[in-house]
Amino acid sequence: MDIVSGVVSIEYSHFYINEHIETVLEGVDQTPDFRTDEPVIVTPGQLTIVSCVQSHDAWVTLMLTEAEPVQQSKHWQLLGTRPYLPISGGRMSMYGPTTGSAAPAAGWLTGSQGHVPALQLDPTTIYTVHVYAKGRQDSRARHEAAMSREEWGLHEGFEDYVAAFIPTGQQVRPRHSG
Repeated sequence: MDIVSGVVSIEYSHFYINEHIETVLEGVDQTPDFRTDEPVIVTPGQLTIVSCVQSHDAWVTLMLTEAEPVQQSKHWQLLGTRPYLPISGGRMSMYGPTTGSAAPAAGWLTGSQGHVPALQLDPTTIYTVHVYAKGRQDSRARHEAAMSREEWGLHEGFEDYVAAFIPTGQQVRPRHSG
């Protein structure tokens, strides 16, 4: 099992898990349709995860595993199970809509440095991705309570996310892969 974690800045109530694409892909629209009530929106090369909080930092873990993770506690909720087909080289990372790449987990600690966290998927494999969240049940209320305090500064800890990629089949090597 491969696992990477990072801290992503959620803005406008969403963040992305997307594939590194070196060149412009003609005819590939990665614009999510936000007119849905779905918390996980899939477009070619990208998953858009919708948060219950407008703006905050969230711990996100990506994992490649052979089987669906066993739910560890009642606090984790399954947001969705979606098919994912790599369209390029299969290198997946987390991004904030305005802030860019997620900070490495170690980078969140004072004085730490690291590389942008990325999970390598096999571009010839079809995956089912299971997206889980913790803290969404009351994250908006906790965020609003933090905003009303004079010493407001808390910008993290409202929600955590896990995306587990599970191989389910094979595809022809994507035409856009390197």
